[in-house]
Amino acid sequence: VQCPKHAKKTARNQIHYGSKLLTFGNDTIRYDQLLELAQMPNSPICVRDVRNVNKQDDATAYRTFHSDLISMCQKDGVLMPGKAGFFVYMFILGELFDAYLNRQINHKTRIIMVMRAYFFLQYWK
Repeated sequence: VQCPKHAKKTARNQIHYGSKLLTFGNDTIRYDQLLELAQMPNSPICVRDVRNVNKQDDATAYRTFHSDLISMCQKDGVLMPGKAGFFVYMFILGELFDAYLNRQINHKTRIIMVMRAYFFLQYWK
């Protein structure tokens, strides 16, 4: 991976590809989950960010991993049915990118964020 922005675009694009299904235990990460969130009111992403998307658009990748989109996977503190895998994927990878790009995070917090992502990705293999 050349840079964290490229990694963010790659992680976002993985949801769009139908050739591979991303699975987490009993749950999956699918294109229709992202489209459903885009169609909800007050969504940080638009339908155009999901359908016929420019795969190299940095702004779309940024909006995809926005905390508001991740929080839309839950209602009253409970994850919506079928969104657990999507939530975990978005949270872990979004946190990893944030640890690299956000200059306001202290070193201890940054290390915790990166190690959480590292152990998750090692376990997921």
